[in-house]
Amino acid sequence: SASPQTTDQMMSIRDSPLKERKDLYLQRRICDQRKWYEKKARSNKRSAKVWMGLGIFAYALGFSFIVVRIADPAMPGWPTEPLIVIAASLIGWTQIKKFNELASAYTLTAHEIGLTADLITDANSDEAFSAAVNEAELAFSREHTQWVARQNN
Repeated sequence: SASPQTTDQMMSIRDSPLKERKDLYLQRRICDQRKWYEKKARSNKRSAKVWMGLGIFAYALGFSFIVVRIADPAMPGWPTEPLIVIAASLIGWTQIKKFNELASAYTLTAHEIGLTADLITDANSDEAFSAAVNEAELAFSREHTQWVARQNN
């Protein structure tokens, strides 16, 4: 972009006292990101349970249809084969979406962000604050890099 990369508000924040910068960064970046990652971890964990549960239910229902057909071959046929295909599709969907993998990755990132919050809180100098911010941004960057890699698989 041809426009300046640092805004007047950014320059104003840079000129503010260390405590204000730390509080602002903790509130608007660290807490916000940690909440987002925790929410995404819970959402993916819940999705994994729901989709896997539906798949298992469909398999169990299909299996029970097979058992009933074996026990009473004269009984009219139930849609066992389509049900098994649906069950396999549900399990496959769970694997394709990688809900469990995403939940683990987001949980780990939320944990790392929590650790960097302590570094920022404990920073007593501009240099220590800068190092803590770099550490926090590296945690975000690692997760983003992993996310891009997962999208390309």
